[in-house]
Amino acid sequence: MSPYDGARARALRLDAQIGIEELATAGGVSANTVRSAESGHHQPRPRVANAIARALGVPLDELAPPGPALTLCDVRRRLVLTQAEIADKLGVVRQRVSQVERGVTEVPSPQAWAAAYGLSTAQWVSVDAASRDLVRQHVAERARKRRETDQRGNA
Repeated sequence: MSPYDGARARALRLDAQIGIEELATAGGVSANTVRSAESGHHQPRPRVANAIARALGVPLDELAPPGPALTLCDVRRRLVLTQAEIADKLGVVRQRVSQVERGVTEVPSPQAWAAAYGLSTAQWVSVDAASRDLVRQHVAERARKRRETDQRGNA
């Protein structure tokens, strides 16, 4: 799933001629939360993204459409679950879920984790690999930017 598309949410809200305050009330969130979600400065929590989508009368996929490869975080958000809720299902601490979703650590029992995320074991392996690939891409991008900054500083 792609990141939440705040610009798309704003466009839908404007097309429906709904004000920020009205959408916030309908979604059960604050107006500042709606503004922040629309601005794109950060990704809204799953509960907020779902609330905005429901208030706009659209499926969540319309505000966060599926992309080429889902990550574990994407799957969890589609289930409208928090890391703490997944952790409770598995009997682990939330930080462990965060580490797994970021590709920092592997799990001892893919079957149990797959079930917690509503996936088959084969799907889990695929999505876990996509999560790890994304982490590698982010690390490589940060390293590239750091090298470019260093080169500019040395020039």
